[in-house]
Amino acid sequence: MSASKILALTALFLTTAVAQTEWKEFTSAEGNFRILVPEAPQEQIVAERNLHQFSASAGAESYGLAYTDFPPNTHWENTVNSERDSIVNGLHGSVIDEKRTSVEGYPGRWIRFVGQNTSGELTIYFVEQRLYVLHAFAPNSVPRPENFSTFLNSFRLLSKPKR
Repeated sequence: MSASKILALTALFLTTAVAQTEWKEFTSAEGNFRILVPEAPQEQIVAERNLHQFSASAGAESYGLAYTDFPPNTHWENTVNSERDSIVNGLHGSVIDEKRTSVEGYPGRWIRFVGQNTSGELTIYFVEQRLYVLHAFAPNSVPRPENFSTFLNSFRLLSKPKR
């Protein structure tokens, strides 16, 4: 292997390692969560739905978390499926893989999809009456970024909700 190839591979490795270590923890006491993000997220609140959205980007990649509360007796699975369909259909996409998951015993789903221009992964959790939706998106032209796992797997509740 030539010295220039070794140098290029070393630079790529260091760039990837630095990009992964620069992620910082973001905490929302009101939202009762913490998560790793590539930069300080922008927050947007949609008052009529009491929807809180946080978004950050890393190059062409987009990361976000949204949460909103639902009335008592809301069925978690119908709510998660509806949210999944709304996001995937809004991106003119289709689900290519889906698995059950959970956070601290609360049910959820992990979804991988491919859209018209965007592909990505979603993790949707239903905690008590609160729906958390995490997304990691990238253009279809790039391979799956390793940071998708960094982001999606870092989600944690700050405390157990009171039942």
